[in-house]
Amino acid sequence: MNHKNTLSNPVTLIHTFMAMLVAALGVGLAGCATTSELPPQITRDLGELRAQLLQGKAQVQTTCNAARDLTQRPQAQMEPQVATLVRDIAALGDLATNHRQQFTTAEERADAYFAHWDKQMSQLSADLAEKGRERRVESMESFAELRARTQELKKEFRPFMLSLLEVSRYLQTDTTAAGVQVVTPRIKAALKYENAIMEKIDADIAQIDAMRGGK
Repeated sequence: MNHKNTLSNPVTLIHTFMAMLVAALGVGLAGCATTSELPPQITRDLGELRAQLLQGKAQVQTTCNAARDLTQRPQAQMEPQVATLVRDIAALGDLATNHRQQFTTAEERADAYFAHWDKQMSQLSADLAEKGRERRVESMESFAELRARTQELKKEFRPFMLSLLEVSRYLQTDTTAAGVQVVTPRIKAALKYENAIMEKIDADIAQIDAMRGGK
């Protein structure tokens, strides 16, 4: 290849540059297939979401353990056990709120990025634009899959969290053994969601890992 001729030909130079740009910006993910690395602005958000999901998973386990401890192994003095459960429920609620906010931010940034990507493709030649749009669609589909998996997680988490919040509110006014008996059915109902929530969190993390190229 004649390097001098390439540099002197503006059309060839533009096509070469834009091909590199498409490769740098593109992601190709379908299902669980290996994907190219996402741009930093999206990768950073996904990394933070992953960290929050791991935190949330650990806190779900901690909270469920505290609930089981209170209902299955009550102590003579139950106030410390009640205080632990109330504290763990509050911590889980805070993590859930932070995750919702972070995911909303990630969605907004991703949508803005995909819009920018589409605008850039309109400035390319037809063949490069077509390939770039195909890769953009694949990327959008992978993000849509993350949205879908997150919705599935919310379906399991919402009734679980609502039940625990009611338990917490009640126990903050009645810390007696009789009070614990009152909320025990609600605690047992909440614990039925535990395994499904763990599975949905793992599914979200797996999707994020695929979108980050296994990182």
